[in-house]
Parts: sequence; structure tokens; C-alpha cells
Amino acid sequence: MLGNLRLEGFRGFETYSLNELARVNLLVGKNNCGKTSILEAIQFLVSGGDPLVLTQAANRRGEVSEIGAPASRGSRPDISHLAPARGSQPDISHFFFGHLADPGARLRLSGDGYGPLCVAVRLVDDDDDPRYFGGDSVESVPFVLEITGNAVEGVRNLPLTENGALLTSRIPRRALRRSAGPAGGPDVPTLPVELVTPDSLDPDRMRVLWDSVLTEVRESEVVDAVKLLDSDLKSIHFLTSDALRMGSDRAGVLLGFQGGGRRVPLGSYGDGMRRLFALSLALTQTAHGVLLVDEIDTGLHWTVMEDMWRLVVATARRSSVQVFATTHSFDCIRGLAALIESCPEAAGEVSIHKIERALHKAVCFADDDIPAIVEQNIEVR
Repeated sequence: MLGNLRLEGFRGFETYSLNELARVNLLVGKNNCGKTSILEAIQFLVSGGDPLVLTQAANRRGEVSEIGAPASRGSRPDISHLAPARGSQPDISHFFFGHLADPGARLRLSGDGYGPLCVAVRLVDDDDDPRYFGGDSVESVPFVLEITGNAVEGVRNLPLTENGALLTSRIPRRALRRSAGPAGGPDVPTLPVELVTPDSLDPDRMRVLWDSVLTEVRESEVVDAVKLLDSDLKSIHFLTSDALRMGSDRAGVLLGFQGGGRRVPLGSYGDGMRRLFALSLALTQTAHGVLLVDEIDTGLHWTVMEDMWRLVVATARRSSVQVFATTHSFDCIRGLAALIESCPEAAGEVSIHKIERALHKAVCFADDDIPAIVEQNIEVR
């Protein structure tokens, strides 16, 4: 479990650290202070430097670069005509402090038992695999994204254009496979890590997780969690036909209720029900791993905040999950404080971290600090 985290040159953080991390951690702070970036950093670190974490994060944010388009880099020579194909690819430059993926750019992530995980940009050389870098000529792609760390199998050298585009179509699947877990070497599997965005999980990902829930006979846990919003809920069902999903990417999940009758689409119950469903699915599938939740309270009414936190803390403790979540809501903080007061043993399991880049270190609140924040109406957001 991460007890501390250090970021160097990652996104908007030149250097930043979080200490005294607990089993369940709530990140708070103003807009654009870097809360989501910290979740991405944790996901990348825990995944053992999986490049797919970077590409997925870039695509979610709309950080893409057009291959073959000239780079706006001052007086630097335009070599974009050497790119072999056109099209949008994930723009990795935004992961580096200053938004530039020039040779010499570097970022570093580390934490208890994880890393250090280093990512650097360098010029391509004759030793690089030509299959990655343009076939007959390594000059067609000028840069290399180099990923190294004690959980990375060897060194990952990935093709990078002058515009910062990572050419995922050029990378053999074996180079994108997930590597070993923290300090474990190649024989230790990567720990499970799941990121739930403000839009919750996409339908295809929900189906994958639901299949695992069914295999492990854990569907009652998910149903019990969603009952927080409707105590009459009896069952959850995924339709097998793709026909409905062609009309809506939210179709295909039905809820059954006490007393029988027609089952109702999940979407009929709004974002709160979908949010709690996604959260409970992710919790069941990250045992002995890490769950990351961006804006955890999305779609949920303030009256269920304490029960939501009770679900998260109890499941995290039972399944040995470490949770990192973000919020802008004081109601979310109030719900966490209410849980600590009604369930004192939860106090040692939770912490709040206020993110302020100017301090270069998060401010930690734990145990009695959290109820005091609410009682004294201290603004920590």
C-alpha cells in the first residue's frame, strides 16, 4: 500500500509529494490544482509503467496530435514530412512539465514499494528497432519515449513524433503488455488498478467487470451496494444482444425489483444509480490493488454520502483495496466526517489531502481533523 507518493516533472507538477496516505484517501482542492493528474500518476506507477495508461489518459482529455502536421516549435526544423502516415495519435507531451516532449524531457514517479518509474525523451539511434521507427529508415520518427523502472521488463523504447504523438499502431503488442508489480520482477503479476472517471465506467468495461463478478459469485455485493439508492432493488442483468447498444451506449443493463414486474433500464434511474453501480463494480474487482475515483460524489445526493463512504471503507478494508478519490463537494467531506463519528474505527483508515501546487506538498488531514473541518466549517476545497 502506498504510504507516500512523489511526482517530478509530471503534468503541472515540477515537484510534489503526498505523505501519510491511508487506505482511503480523498483529494480536495481548487479547479486545475492537479487532483486528476495525481490519480493518473498513481495509475501509471501502480501499473508498472504500462504505456496504455498514458494513451488512455491522453484520449480521455482530448490530448491528441495530428501525425504529419507541422509542429509549432519556433525555429526548429520542420521534419513532419518524414512521418509515414497521417491521423490522430495520443499526444504524450502534456504529461511532461511544460507540455514539451523534447529530447531531455523527463518525468519520475515513486512511492512506497513502487518505482522509481522514469519516462524520458531522447533522439532515435541506430540501435532502435526499425519496426517501431519507420521500417526502412529510423529517420522517419525522430524521438524515442523511454520508460524504465524496477517493475518494467527491461526498457520500453516507444516511437514518438516531433509533435509528441505516440505511434501506438507501430508498437508490437508484446511491448505494450503490462509488466510486473512493485519491485517484484517479471514473475509477479501487476496489481489490479481501476480508474473510474466522472462519466463512470464505459458500458464495455462494465460488462467485463460484471462477467468477473458472476464468475466469482459476488453479484449480491454489487446489488447490496446499489440498494443504497433503492431498497427494493433485487437483481441486475446485462442483456447479451448488441442491437440495443447500437442506439445508445448506455442501454443493455436492466434492474429487477421486489414484487416482480417489468425490469427497468439502469438509465431510467439517472446518474446516481449508474455511479454507485460503477463504483461497486470497481471495488469488487480491485482486491489487493488500487481504486481511483475522479469526483466520487458525481450524481449522488448529499443524504447518501455517509452510506457511500461506509460502503467504500468497509469494502476497501475487507478486500485490501487502497482508494484514492477526488471531490469538490463539502457534502462529500461532511459525509466522511459523519462516518468517522458514527464508526470511530474508520478514522484510522481515511485521510483528506488538500492539493496546492504552490506548497509542493499536500496538506494531510486525518483522524480527528476531519470531523473538526466540518464542525468549524474550515474551507479545504
